[in-house]
Amino acid sequence: MATKKGGRSAAKKSPAHKAPAGTSKEGPGILPFEIDPKKVEASLNKLRDQLVGWAKKGRYTKVRFKFRGKQLLPDIPLAAVLAVEGATFYWTGLLRALVFNLAGRTIIDVELVNDSEKQIARGKEALLSGDLDEALRAFQAAFDMDHDNAVVHLNLGIAWKLKGDAGQARSALERARALDPKGPTGGEADRLLMTLKGPGAVA
Repeated sequence: MATKKGGRSAAKKSPAHKAPAGTSKEGPGILPFEIDPKKVEASLNKLRDQLVGWAKKGRYTKVRFKFRGKQLLPDIPLAAVLAVEGATFYWTGLLRALVFNLAGRTIIDVELVNDSEKQIARGKEALLSGDLDEALRAFQAAFDMDHDNAVVHLNLGIAWKLKGDAGQARSALERARALDPKGPTGGEADRLLMTLKGPGAVA
């Protein structure tokens, strides 16, 4: 059991047990999870128990399994993973095969995703067609699914900017920049913020 006595115990911390639900060093909605090849069934049951807590948040609809950055399986409906009969689903067999083909304990990334990407894509199509109201509805739907998605806020900012509401645009773009301060989304938000000249101005 990990303690707070010095740096030695900190180095032994397992990310599979220490990452808070819904967050990790990898990003929101990603949980590094350790599977013991000698206790595969128990590991998968424990994983399912942890996913229950995430499911209660209501934002997530699918589960994505990755190993060393590569997706292992197609996105699986969260309900299927949480089902009582989930242990018989094909994905557990594939995960078992993966574990047995690797030496020792295996860390996989379990990522919970939602359909906000679909709403973002719908909003972008509406923007391209010039339907700003429809674009805003789509981006708002994406926001309702994922409040902390920088891309959602960026696109909301763009839509509001085109709509002529500099105040709303600034608020959304600042949020996008805050959520992705060193990434491309935050960089684009920062660039667009520089074009907002005043309360009602649109560059």
